[in-house]
Amino acid sequence: MIALGLLVLILTRIEAAWLSPLRPLTALEREVPLWPPTVPLLTWLERVLIAPWARWDALWYARIVAHGYQAGDGTTQFYPLYPLLAMPLARLGVPPLTALTVVGLAAGLGAVLRFERLAREEMDPIRARRAAAAFMLFPTAFILFAPYAEGVFLMAAIGCFHALRRQRGTLAGGLAGLAALARPQGLFLLLPLAWALGRERRGLRWIPALAAALLPPLGWHAYRIMAVEGLPPLGGDFNAFLYALLFSPHAHQVVPVQAFRWPWEALALALRRFGEAPDVDLGINLILAAGFLTLTALAWKGMDGGERLYTLAVVVSALSYHTGPVHPYMGLPRHMGVAFPVFLGLARARPRLLHVVPMAEAPGLFFLVIPYVLEAWVP
Repeated sequence: MIALGLLVLILTRIEAAWLSPLRPLTALEREVPLWPPTVPLLTWLERVLIAPWARWDALWYARIVAHGYQAGDGTTQFYPLYPLLAMPLARLGVPPLTALTVVGLAAGLGAVLRFERLAREEMDPIRARRAAAAFMLFPTAFILFAPYAEGVFLMAAIGCFHALRRQRGTLAGGLAGLAALARPQGLFLLLPLAWALGRERRGLRWIPALAAALLPPLGWHAYRIMAVEGLPPLGGDFNAFLYALLFSPHAHQVVPVQAFRWPWEALALALRRFGEAPDVDLGINLILAAGFLTLTALAWKGMDGGERLYTLAVVVSALSYHTGPVHPYMGLPRHMGVAFPVFLGLARARPRLLHVVPMAEAPGLFFLVIPYVLEAWVP
């Protein structure tokens, strides 16, 4: 599987470099030619391998690595584990985006290997490899090779499930806590954690596992509120309360209009918008979401209770996240894609589908690199 991962990494890097002159968005892309190689060589390599990926959230993470979290500028919407892992490299003089890329690539490849190892514990190696290929080639999974937090999150989340399978509750709780420091969906790991511990009837022995899961995110939000932003007003509606305590009251600096609605309301608004004014961004998101929901339905029978709870929470929260009247579902399929148990369920319940799913996914993955690099689609 490492060979396939490296192949995807190399091909997407070549594709992004080739596309970047069509819309050079960074100073390096504008000032340094793609070919022939120029000196200093490290600058040219940064232009070819790193700069084409400096899009959307990657720029926010680079800002955090370079300058830390600042009150009122939107940076606190981004959880800290990923930029914290990149900061030591940046302190050694590595450019922030390069440091983030190194961490992200290592974590992304590690997540794929961890997923395959998890699958191998219950199925034969061929089926485990096919499940890992389906996981890695889902169209939005190219983000595992971009400067995004998904690789770090998935390393911890998959490790949490692995530890639960081995009945190591405290380790599973600690990994859930780390996942919750990388992305807010990490809190959903409390559901399979509680489900597994409940089945084992551990009584008070739950406490270390739950403490390990809850203390890291609680610590982050306490730091964000007390040291960076100050105590926000807690009045107002549900979303004001949610953003004050779980995200950031300044999240509008990143996405000007965003809120959580009932999933059917958010979906109805998105479909109405697409019917009135179709666009590439929303079309891609709706198609990929429909595909992922189909895979989820096919895999449902093959997932256990904890996997179903986590998957359901991820999917419902993604469908509930409304990002305004113009682009109402930004990031929808990427947010769904962290529900990795779907691919384990497919391997258990529909193993024959694994012959075709990766082949059907791969063209979509390489296609989506195009609108990402050209900044025509928000992943």
